[in-house]
Amino acid sequence: MSLKQKLQLYKEQLRQAQHIPEKPEKKAASVHEASDSAEGEAEVFRAAKDLNADVRYLDQEFTLVHTERLSLDTQLGPWKPRDLFQSVSSWQSGPGIHPLSAKGLKAEDLLFFDTETTGLASGTGQMIFLIGLARVTEEEVILKQYFLPGPGHEAAFYYAFLSDCRSLKNLVTFNGKAFDWPRVKTRHRFVRDQVPRLPAFGHFDLLHASRRLWKSKLDTVRLQTIEREVLSMGRAQDVPGKMAPFLYFQFLKHPDASLIAGIMEHNREDVLTLISLYIHLSGKVLGMISSSTDEQYQEARWFEQLGERVRAIHLFRPLIHLQTQTGERAKVHLARLYKKEGRYAQALQLLTSAIHQGMDPDDSVYIDAAKLMEHQFKDYHGALDYTQQAIRLLKSKIASGSVRGAEQKMDNYLRRINRLDEKVLREMVR
Repeated sequence: MSLKQKLQLYKEQLRQAQHIPEKPEKKAASVHEASDSAEGEAEVFRAAKDLNADVRYLDQEFTLVHTERLSLDTQLGPWKPRDLFQSVSSWQSGPGIHPLSAKGLKAEDLLFFDTETTGLASGTGQMIFLIGLARVTEEEVILKQYFLPGPGHEAAFYYAFLSDCRSLKNLVTFNGKAFDWPRVKTRHRFVRDQVPRLPAFGHFDLLHASRRLWKSKLDTVRLQTIEREVLSMGRAQDVPGKMAPFLYFQFLKHPDASLIAGIMEHNREDVLTLISLYIHLSGKVLGMISSSTDEQYQEARWFEQLGERVRAIHLFRPLIHLQTQTGERAKVHLARLYKKEGRYAQALQLLTSAIHQGMDPDDSVYIDAAKLMEHQFKDYHGALDYTQQAIRLLKSKIASGSVRGAEQKMDNYLRRINRLDEKVLREMVR
């Protein structure tokens, strides 16, 4: 079959997937249908054997469960699973408010989780057909994969998964909050009377952390891009994720282990990469491994937004000496933190440095300096001068159409000018 024919077949299978019945009505099977069903099940069982998977039953339904045990010294790019213990230990004295914080947890509490689905679109017509998860214990890594052998076996599929995972409070995913978990909830609704209820859900989403640190570095913040560009991990003959639905639909027609072995390996690699990525991100955020200046700037901003001023100041301070845009931006953020700490002279010094030596200061930087000069130092002439400069800069931005909310900002700046004019006049007549 040519590539063009395969792609056409793939599109047709995706179209059919949109109309998968949620709960098909059971009909009395003919002798011919029963024979076909028995033959199909036999093929699935042969596939299970080839995949080294157990068959788990629930009434007349069944699912395949593949279990793998790996050494704690398995190399996962720059890290090994045993390094997770040090990461979790370091979080115990780290900031508990951080989204990656494992404070109060043990390494084995973390459940690394990924799914494969019949399509990327949301909606009830899309099924999860493979769930992969891994846990790092004190002795080994336990990796399990739950495979759905057909649409009529979802109850067994979710029963096996939820029976093994009583707690899902500490899932580690890559875009799981927006993608994987909503689909689990959607499909669970159709079998909820036959399977355990979904436990409370909470997790660490490594996509958001990765975006913060590497968005400017990477062309796309995809898991496999991070593997290659950040973790220096590679995959040999990997099945592209977009081909997974096509291969799964082929398996439904002709159950053969060779059709899904590549998908399961792809899912396995994704799950193991999550372990390495969590260790790597934790090391960056906690300062256990060196960061580039851009990474350090993003880490500092993250702590600043979380209200962790001390850590943010510690990270911003070395950056202000850089003769780069990152250095100038760090000055502004550090100045704002110093202002909150009551260190007004240091804050003003940084702002004036950013204004006079900076590459392209924003109008808000002039206003920050103006506020300090007006309220903390009572230098109304200086405050007026900086506000006027902010207005000139804002006008040039408006002319180029490169600012949002310009009218509101201009109104605020003009009111500031009027107030400062009055203060200057009062000062002159004293």
